Amino acid sequence: MKQPMQPELWAVTLPAVRAARARGLLHIESDKYTPRRNVTKFESNAVGWSTTTRADSFFAASDAPVQWDNMFSSSLGGGSAPIPICEVPELESAAKRVVEIAMGDQRFEQSISLLSRGEPGSQRRRDQIEFEYVRFIGDIIARSEAVGASSDDDLLAIYLLLEKARFAEELKGDLLVPIALTALDLDQSLKLADGLWIEPLDEDMQRARAASTLYSERISAFVIAAATHAIVQEDFKIHNRNLFNRRFRTPEIDLTQVDRVIQCLHIASQRDTGYAQAIMRPFDWADDWMHDLPAVWEIGQYHRYPDDFDNGGWNREKVLVPKAEIELVPRLFAGLSDAPPNVGLAARRMIRAVLRTDDEDKTLDATIGIEALMLGNRDRDELTHRMAQRAAAVLSSDGYKPAEIYRLIKKVYEHRSAIVHGRASKRSEIQVGEYSHPAQDVGAMLLRLLLVNRLLTGTPWTPESLDAQILNALTRAD
Repeated sequence: MKQPMQPELWAVTLPAVRAARARGLLHIESDKYTPRRNVTKFESNAVGWSTTTRADSFFAASDAPVQWDNMFSSSLGGGSAPIPICEVPELESAAKRVVEIAMGDQRFEQSISLLSRGEPGSQRRRDQIEFEYVRFIGDIIARSEAVGASSDDDLLAIYLLLEKARFAEELKGDLLVPIALTALDLDQSLKLADGLWIEPLDEDMQRARAASTLYSERISAFVIAAATHAIVQEDFKIHNRNLFNRRFRTPEIDLTQVDRVIQCLHIASQRDTGYAQAIMRPFDWADDWMHDLPAVWEIGQYHRYPDDFDNGGWNREKVLVPKAEIELVPRLFAGLSDAPPNVGLAARRMIRAVLRTDDEDKTLDATIGIEALMLGNRDRDELTHRMAQRAAAVLSSDGYKPAEIYRLIKKVYEHRSAIVHGRASKRSEIQVGEYSHPAQDVGAMLLRLLLVNRLLTGTPWTPESLDAQILNALTRAD
C-alpha cells in the first residue's frame, strides 16, 4: 500500500472518518431529515443516441444515496446539514488541527481549500478551511459507502486518490474526447498509433461525463451526450500547482492529435463530425465521485462540431460509420502524421469547411486546401489551370473522368473568384452528373477525394511529380 503524501493529515483523518461515518449511520436509521443526492441515470432516445444528462433535480428520492458531504455542519454553517461537528469529537478535533496546519503553510492551505485565500480576515479563512475539510471527510465516507469499503486499507486507498488530486504538482490520466454525433460500427478499441486509440463509451462513462442542462451555455448537453466512442490519448499530463486554476479554469491543452483523428475520420467516411467535450480519466487520483461511478475530470467544452448538430441532431437517425471506412482511419492517420506541412494544412482547411455554415467561408477553406495540395512552391501563372490538371491526373487513378474533374475544379475556382471580387450569387450551383450541388459542397468534396488519394497511395505524390506524370502521358501519346 502506498504511503500518504501528508502523513499527519491522514493520521487525523482516519479516526474522523470512522467516527463521522458511525454517527451518520445512526442518524440515517432515525426518522430525521437526511440529505440525499440524485445519481445520473443512463438514458437514450428512440433513435438510439445517448441523451444522458447530469441529474440536476434539487429533490432526491428518499432511497437515493446519502449526500455525505452535506451531513455535517461546520463553523461556517452547514445549511441543511443535520449533524453539527461538535457532536463528533474526532471530526471536530481533526478539523481544528487541519486549520492550524493550513494557517501556517500556504501550499497546504491552497491544496485543502479552494476558496479560503479569497476570504477577508483570519477567522473567515479558518472557517472556510474547516468547511472544505469537513466536506473532504464526507467525500471519503460517500465513496466508501458506495463501493463497500470498510477496512483501514480500503479507506486509505480512497484517501490517497483525493490527497493526490490536491497535493501532487502534476497529474496523469487518459485524455478522452467523445466524437460528437458520429456513430461507429466498432465494438472494441481501435489502435491508431502508440498511445492513441478510439474506444467505445460504456454506460458508466456516459453517466460520469454527463453535462448539465441547467448550467450549459453555448454547448448543448445533448450534443455532448450523443457520442458512441471517444478518441483516447494515454499518459496525458496536467499541471496541478494551482488547484483553484485547475478546477475552475479551462487549461490550454494540445489537441493536435485529436484534431488529426477527426480529420481522418471525415476523410474516410465523408461524415460531418467533431467534438464538444474533453475529459480526463485519472490515474490514481480523483477530485470526487458520483456515488460508485468512475472518477472523471472535465477539462473543458468545445464547439468544434457543425452548427447543425445543435438543431436537434440527436433526434435524427443514427447511421453507423461502417467497419470498412473505420479501418481506413489508422492508415490515414499514419499518412497524415508523416505528411509535409502543405498536406496538414489541406486537412485542417477541409475540416474547417465542414464546420462552416457560410458559403463564402466554406468555399475559401476548401479552395485554400486544394491549393495547398496542388500548387508547387514555384507556381506563379495559370494557377487554376495547373491545379485542375493535377487534380484530374490524381483522381483519374481512382476511376474519375479527368475531363470532369478538370471542369469541376475550374467551376469551383470561378465561384471562389466571384466571392473574392464580390460577385458571388447567394446560391451558386455546379452540375455533377444528373444533379446540381452547391459550389462550396463540391469544393469540399473534391478536397476530401484528393486527401484520400494522397494519404492512401503507395508513393505519395507532390505537385512536381504530378507535372512529370502529365508530361510522361503526353510523351506516350506522341
